[in-house]
Amino acid sequence: MMPVTLALCALAIIGYLGFGAASPDAPPDNLADALLAVFRHGNIRHVGLNVALLLIAGPITESRLGSAWTLVMVALSAVLGTIAQFYLVGPAFVGLSGPVYAMIACAVLTTVRPENQIWVAVAIAAVLGAEIYWLSDKIAIYPHLLSTLIGGSFAMLSSLFGSKHPTLKPMQYSHVSQVVAIINETDEDDAAEAENLLLDEGVDGMFVLMHKGRVVGVTGYEPDDQVDDVCWLSWTYLAQEYLGQGYGSQMMNDLLGKLNKQGYRKVFIATSDYKDFGRSIYAGAHRMYEDFGAEVEMTLPDYHNVGEAKIVYGLENPEFQAGEPPMPSEKTGIAISGIAPEPETKGVVGLIWQETPAGVAGLDHYLEKARGQQARIAVIALPSDLSRENAEALETHGFKEAGKLTDYYSLGLHQVWWMCSLANQ
Repeated sequence: MMPVTLALCALAIIGYLGFGAASPDAPPDNLADALLAVFRHGNIRHVGLNVALLLIAGPITESRLGSAWTLVMVALSAVLGTIAQFYLVGPAFVGLSGPVYAMIACAVLTTVRPENQIWVAVAIAAVLGAEIYWLSDKIAIYPHLLSTLIGGSFAMLSSLFGSKHPTLKPMQYSHVSQVVAIINETDEDDAAEAENLLLDEGVDGMFVLMHKGRVVGVTGYEPDDQVDDVCWLSWTYLAQEYLGQGYGSQMMNDLLGKLNKQGYRKVFIATSDYKDFGRSIYAGAHRMYEDFGAEVEMTLPDYHNVGEAKIVYGLENPEFQAGEPPMPSEKTGIAISGIAPEPETKGVVGLIWQETPAGVAGLDHYLEKARGQQARIAVIALPSDLSRENAEALETHGFKEAGKLTDYYSLGLHQVWWMCSLANQ
């Protein structure tokens, strides 16, 4: 939500549509009228540009300052800029450029890294100097100048006097670029995928770790598509410069607290043993998971690619109150009805199945179809009761039990994974 930004945009549009373009031949008669003229504009391009800039800078500023402080900043820039221009130059000026400049200055200075803020401030000063030198007779210089100083001051105060401890907040679209940059520090492929999915499917369930106005980490969860009280950890990354300082642990702890309130009994964490020049890039994340009590429940060798295994951690909610276990199904058989590529793999297909009264059907046909598609491996994940009933038939077709996710479906009913190597068959 960005109520201040949306309110300013709405007032600018209403002012233009309701009262028309402001005429230079009829300037405000007094200071009160000059203050109201902040929401008037000279033409459609004038109001369009200010609204566009507000929609760019506003969400960033509100996410860092909060709506209340953003409103204070906007009010100060509008009032002080108008007073200065009115008494020092005259009443012939209109528009939201003062609040816009404050928003831009704050957004820019709270987005860049601290070590680069001085250079950005110099660049902003250079732009203002150019305006004063070449455009002082065409634009309202004092609202621009004072509002930039006010916006910059709020950015600095936010950095100095903001929360000393990082806080986990719901992710907004304005955070996407910073989140993608953080992920890209560790995994370029994940960064590209995250950017596409976040922009296309939204940011529900995602959180950012904020520290002194900056995004320093990202985490989140995805509800499981089969079981209501189970979820999966989503992209969880920390900016490289904040590693080893306890930020990752706090981020995980805060997320687990939120998941507990939503009634999730277990969190699964899918990761891998991918190595970059011999270094396991997820080793630090694995240690963090283990510190929180997560345990490796399943390792699928060569799942993502040859030499890269899929690792799944499980983390139980100790406060979850278990209900009665479901009644076991009377059906004991499975029928294979299709195959589909497994996500984030090369050459691995999953078997799609349905329950049947008894026996195994369709397995030969779809394994042959998988070989025709040059698949390396076929996998199937079954409830533990069906797995037990059909283990012999699966083994006869070359499958081996690869691991299980404990209590996946319910307490005592696990998800058992089977793998079949197709390369030598």
